[in-house]
Formats: sequence, C-alpha cells, structure tokens
Amino acid sequence: MRPSKMTVAVTVVTLALIAGACSSSSKSSTATSTTATTATTTPATTASTAPTPLTITAQDYSYDGVPPTMTAGIVHIDFVNKGTVNHEMAFLKVTNTSDVAAIFTGLSKVLNGEAFPADFLAATGVHDTPPGQTTSTEFNLTPGNWIALCTDTGVVGSTTQGKAHFLRGMYKKITVTGTGGTTLPTVGETLTAHDYGFDVSQLKAGTQTVLFKNIGPVEWHFADIMEFPKGTTVAQATAAMPRLLASQGPPPAGVPAPTPVIQSAVTSPGNANTFSATFDAGRTYVVLCFVSDKTGGLPHAISHHMYKVFTIS
Repeated sequence: MRPSKMTVAVTVVTLALIAGACSSSSKSSTATSTTATTATTTPATTASTAPTPLTITAQDYSYDGVPPTMTAGIVHIDFVNKGTVNHEMAFLKVTNTSDVAAIFTGLSKVLNGEAFPADFLAATGVHDTPPGQTTSTEFNLTPGNWIALCTDTGVVGSTTQGKAHFLRGMYKKITVTGTGGTTLPTVGETLTAHDYGFDVSQLKAGTQTVLFKNIGPVEWHFADIMEFPKGTTVAQATAAMPRLLASQGPPPAGVPAPTPVIQSAVTSPGNANTFSATFDAGRTYVVLCFVSDKTGGLPHAISHHMYKVFTIS
C-alpha cells in the first residue's frame, strides 16, 4: 500500500502492482480537477446549495488558508501544492480533537493495518496532488470535529520515504458547525463500492467526472484505478491479478502490470467523492481497494479479492 493516501490499511507487504501509484495519473491533466464528497449514512434532508469556494495551499510540510471553523454542507476547495513533494489533505472526522497525539497514534496503527479506533467516524478530502499541480474538489462535511492532515511520506530533497507528514506538523483542526452535509453531488457516471466489490458499469470512454460512492454497509473503501498495457485482454489481466498481488518484488516474468490512472478519496459508508478521469476505448483497467477492514488485517484487494478488471467501450 502506498503511503500517499489515507487508505486506512497499509500493510508491510510491498505490492509490485502499485509500485508507482503514489504519482499522479499520466492521464490526468496538469491542473487536476477532482471532487470529493462526504455524507453520513442518514438520507439527504438538506437541499444542495452553492458551495463556498476556498483556496488551500500546501507547503513542505504545512497548509495555508485552512479556516478553524467551517459550515456543514458542500465545500469547494482548490488545493494548490506549492511544495516539492506530493501532498494530500485527508479530512478525518473524530469524536474530538483535543488529544492530537492520541489521534496520530491511532492513525499510525491504522496505516499499518491495525484496527480503527472507535472515535474515527468518517473520512473525505483532497487526494494526492503532485508538486506544482492544483486539485479542485468539492465534498460534504457533516457537523462535528474534523482534523485535516497529510499521510504522504515523501522527504524533501530525497527519493526515500520518511515519516508521515502529519507527524511533521502537516495538519489542521477544523470544527464544522450548523446542519446538513448529507447531500451527495450529482454527476454523470457512478462508480460504486460495497463490501466487497465494485460496479463499474457506468464508466465510459473519454474524460468524465466520476462519482465514487461507498454503499458499505460497514467498511471504508476507495478506488485505485490502473490501466493495463495496450493489447492486454480482460482474460489476461484477470489471470495476472493474483500473481501481481502475491508478488513482493518486480512483476513475474511475462505478467502484464498496470500503471496508475487515478484514485478516489477514502470513503466511509454512505459517503461519496468525485474525481475526473480519462478512459480509452478498448483498453483494460482494474480498480482495487487497498483499505483494510475496520477490525484490521490485510487490504481488501488481498483479503477479500476486492478488485475488478474491466474494459471501456
């Protein structure tokens, strides 16, 4: 599992399949346009209103422009990465934010495949953004206590990985007030995750906005979409997946290995987020979830075979 996402389920297993997945998609534009939305499992009762625009700048290792208080509902964020390494802005809803050290201890354990703390309530936010790029996102915030943080591990001036950026001070506490935050965005195509599978039937060729929706009912999920080499058939990709997931080194000889396209934000049940993606007609893709169960364990792609190979027509 790459360290650049708050995927709440990193294991010590090195998966050759996602060796380069912490970089942005070669199919995404330089100014990445992504929308992430969070809602509770409660049915929507609040009408959608125009989101308040907010520009947040990421530095190495800090955020600028994050207000301490936000209003429940849809928020539009333009996330500008002015740092020299990848950054994200995961929003984690917790019971309270008074003990940041305890939150970080719990999160560090989760990122190593251990059980979720009981006070980790929901997640949404801005996905990984490379240096010099901007991610435009919208997501819902329900009332309560949130902490925005970066779980990337890139080290400035080095090609090695280090400790998570939230442990370097890259976090902000946010109190969300008011009511609402339960209305999901309306977009063209929907990619649905459940315990434990994906429905990709609405995806199509070309550039599109995709709504990633987690219908649960229990586990947190996200979508990591990758593209197999040109000419790879669904049968070949399906046969390759178990070998790729089992590999702890380079892909086995003769096995086609996919490259990153785009990822959603981590999403708890009843929540959704949108992202922009470009798919080529006739190409073969795979979508995987590398989040672990809330009780801990290996990522869903390994423990529950939560991946789906598909083509775009």
